[in-house]
Amino acid sequence: MASDPIVETASGRVRGRVEGDAAVFRGIPFARAQRFEAPGAPEPWSGVRAAHAYGAAPPQSSDALLARLGLFPTEPQSEDCLALNVWTPACDAARRPVLVWIHGGAFACGAGSLPLYDARRLATRGDAVVVTSNYRVGALGFLQHPALGADANRGLLDQIAALDWVCAHADRFGGDPANVTVFGESAGAGSICALLAMPAARGRFRRAIVQSAAPNGMIDAAVAADRAERLAAKLGGVARLREAAVESLLEAQGALVLAGPWKMDMPFLPVVDGSSLPAFPVASVLGEGVDLAIGTTDDEMRLYAYFEAPESIGEAEVLRRLAWELPGAGDAPRVYAAFRAIRAARGAPHAPADLLWAIQTEVRLRHHSTRIAEARADRGLRTFVYRFGWRSPDEQGRLGACHAVDLPFTFGNLDAPGMAAFAGGGAEAESLARDWMDAWCAFARTGDPSHRGIGAWPAYDRGRRATLHFGTPRALRDAPDDEERAVLASVDWAAVP
Repeated sequence: MASDPIVETASGRVRGRVEGDAAVFRGIPFARAQRFEAPGAPEPWSGVRAAHAYGAAPPQSSDALLARLGLFPTEPQSEDCLALNVWTPACDAARRPVLVWIHGGAFACGAGSLPLYDARRLATRGDAVVVTSNYRVGALGFLQHPALGADANRGLLDQIAALDWVCAHADRFGGDPANVTVFGESAGAGSICALLAMPAARGRFRRAIVQSAAPNGMIDAAVAADRAERLAAKLGGVARLREAAVESLLEAQGALVLAGPWKMDMPFLPVVDGSSLPAFPVASVLGEGVDLAIGTTDDEMRLYAYFEAPESIGEAEVLRRLAWELPGAGDAPRVYAAFRAIRAARGAPHAPADLLWAIQTEVRLRHHSTRIAEARADRGLRTFVYRFGWRSPDEQGRLGACHAVDLPFTFGNLDAPGMAAFAGGGAEAESLARDWMDAWCAFARTGDPSHRGIGAWPAYDRGRRATLHFGTPRALRDAPDDEERAVLASVDWAAVP
């Protein structure tokens, strides 16, 4: 690749930059954001626009943990933040698979520009086009109130606008617009669950990879309106929401977070309003015509060990928290006792904090992901289930294979800021990163994540429950932790979606 490539887009020409064995285009506007409105067309430009720097990050408040993990953006922030970034081996006619990353951040923070998401290694290793993008977060992306006249689920509409741009332009960057895979982690994965249930997103992608989603982490319109009222009260009324300075809006949003508790610890989430998002994902069969890979890390909620010493959490506190998360009045003590017996018999840690994080991992993430896989399998929709088992090398040994530990492996960026202490490194970690990237690129290319490094990975069904465990070594396991799954399956989830 001798010279920096220039590509014609619908809004104007952009000049990328050759970086090693890939061409990179940063900060391409794909839509225009105005407060509480659906994304509009970007402003066109004349001449050739240098696509060398990332665009502005979505407005968000600082977060100590995310900053520590290198997951908080350092770019300037702006409400008009809808830009994307493209990595490609070449701007030619090769028709490579296209992977579109949707970042996490609790629907409140994050950006597609984080060093951890630099996609050069993934694009070149998989001979694929990789796109990362921004979407509006927090109240700007998800606040909903009937008196506001705002478009619902604007953050999700931003993601659909990015996918529309990708479908219209992928072939100009060496990609195949008919072979688009969305992949994301945490809130990005939850976004993909929502997209799979949204009529407006149909036909925008062929495959989906859902890493550590909380599929049930959404709210209905009545709950959303109540939270909007609470935020508005801090600013002087609903009318002030459109006028308030973005700094005041973020300050009020932060105060609202501290006033929780909120479902999934987040006040602003995708809203199941019956139209833009018709139903909770776990209450519907997701993604007719879309291949799906879905899974979790082994110890998702142990990430919270960053905040709390295990010895400070007693049984009474665990039962109090679980009573808030489980639907039935007697569920908390019953589930707690069952998990304690299962883990003790298995020789697994079963102190109160260990049980809290294990049960929360199942309740918030794994159980509902399993429900989705089961429902799809019953309909003959091809679904692949995984576990990610690489353990953090944290000095206290508390984190295990916690939430977000898979991120540096997804992009092959174990050398990204903060990752040495969080995820580790060395030859085995690099080998796992290669196998992980190869699985996702194989899936994006063919719909089957099997490859030579991990062997055959069969689709999920209720009988075998085949699950590929990405640990040391990689191993195909049938029905892992099925006793825990059965305990949660016995809960009456009719009270919640």
